[in-house]
Amino acid sequence: MSSGSETTPAVHPALASVLDRPTPFPSSSFSSSAAAAPAPASPTTSPGTPAGFPFTRPDLSLLDAVGQCGDLAEAARRTGSRGGAVERQLERLDKAVGLPLTLRGRHTARLTSAGSRLLAAGRRFFRQVDLAVRTDIFGHGPEAVDAPAVLAIASAEPFLEDVVEDAAAALDILLSVHHDTPQQVMRRLAGYHVDAAHTWSLDAPGRSLERPVRTYPVLDDPLWVTLPQGHRLAGGGAVPLADLRDETWVSEVGPDSEVLVARVFQAAGLPAPAALHVTGASVARGMLRRGDAIGLGSPTRPAVVAPSVVHRSLVERPHRSTSLLVDPTVVPGALAEHLAELLADRYLHRFADRHPDLLTDPWWTSWYRERTTGAARAAAPAPAAPAAPDIAQGTRKLDVDDLHVLRAVARHGSINRAAAVLSISQSALTRRIHRLELGLGAQLLLRSARGTDLTGSTRSFLHRLGRFEAEFHEAAQSCRGLALPGATGTPRQDPRAMPQPAPSAT
Repeated sequence: MSSGSETTPAVHPALASVLDRPTPFPSSSFSSSAAAAPAPASPTTSPGTPAGFPFTRPDLSLLDAVGQCGDLAEAARRTGSRGGAVERQLERLDKAVGLPLTLRGRHTARLTSAGSRLLAAGRRFFRQVDLAVRTDIFGHGPEAVDAPAVLAIASAEPFLEDVVEDAAAALDILLSVHHDTPQQVMRRLAGYHVDAAHTWSLDAPGRSLERPVRTYPVLDDPLWVTLPQGHRLAGGGAVPLADLRDETWVSEVGPDSEVLVARVFQAAGLPAPAALHVTGASVARGMLRRGDAIGLGSPTRPAVVAPSVVHRSLVERPHRSTSLLVDPTVVPGALAEHLAELLADRYLHRFADRHPDLLTDPWWTSWYRERTTGAARAAAPAPAAPAAPDIAQGTRKLDVDDLHVLRAVARHGSINRAAAVLSISQSALTRRIHRLELGLGAQLLLRSARGTDLTGSTRSFLHRLGRFEAEFHEAAQSCRGLALPGATGTPRQDPRAMPQPAPSAT
């Protein structure tokens, strides 16, 4: 926070009570101070655009371009704007939100931490709007979300890189994979930097996430112990954990900061080993290969395969689970299910290829047979679903000024009264809504001799907008702690800028 003469742009206090507001588009939610006057309308925002949601789709496209290229001229080229117009548009967005969203030099710009977060929140808002249009207005059901062209996914398992080509060929989806530790994977997902995550857990995955996600199990992951070839227990069968407590262990940390080896011993009713090195997965593999320590392995982990080590079952049969977590407003359920099945299938094939020694154990043989049989059933073609109604759906997407117009009709009860509030003629408003219907390929108004009214599906859609906007306001509220010193001029460099969100078409 700043001190002295420096001031931090503030988000209007109305943000704090957004959940209590009866309407989804308040008129002064994002002014930079309580007494600030409304910003004049810009060429990219119509006079009717609600101040409660300051970003239009073109605004988000501009922020996305800045985040991707960092050059003002290139951002202007990508968005079809002039250089001066780009800078004015960025300044307008800073004022509308009350936070500096970009760090701008003479020719360059990059997103601040607040800019990154609000870009991600804005993307989510419009994805929710698009999904609500399909489910409420077109009636295509709760899974009627289009698959993204590129799915940004974070993974704690390097093996995910091996299924990129299979996913493109079998599922027609391109994966942009970000590898990280289990903790960072969950932080990326929580921070909207990716829309899916693949990781392991010992408890319910994603239970501590504030972001709404849906979990798809990939594989239950039994654990074995990796021992040096000359170890006293290397030549026997299953090994009890109690016989290994005095050994030197190495362990990685899970998504909730849990130490894997310590938790496995705890679940068996044993104290954690006294000599326990906690490190990253790659360092742990190196230590196992050199014989510096013993550790846990599983079918989903890159196991150390060398003559100097052996893998032995554990009497307690500890296990963890691997899962795929996705944002259901971005990733269709059917796609997530097939991707989870593809991962499980590839894990099982790799296990059989690399660990024939474990398959001599009847327990592992039974586990493998059950999983491969289940995978085969899951991979079988599903019965054809009933065809969706033949609706002439258009390509137009609702923007915030469209939402404002529909909300005005809903709030004031008629085209005539809404037109007066919007300061346009009744016939102009009727023509605008008619053009919107043609662009969407959907009926929004009921027309009769008694007048016009919104359809029930349109009202249902508008009812959900309040929740979508409330989520955006919560994201803006969280950015107050990321505000930069200096309310005017070009924002100063922010050393705490977060990683940029993965590119996404807005």
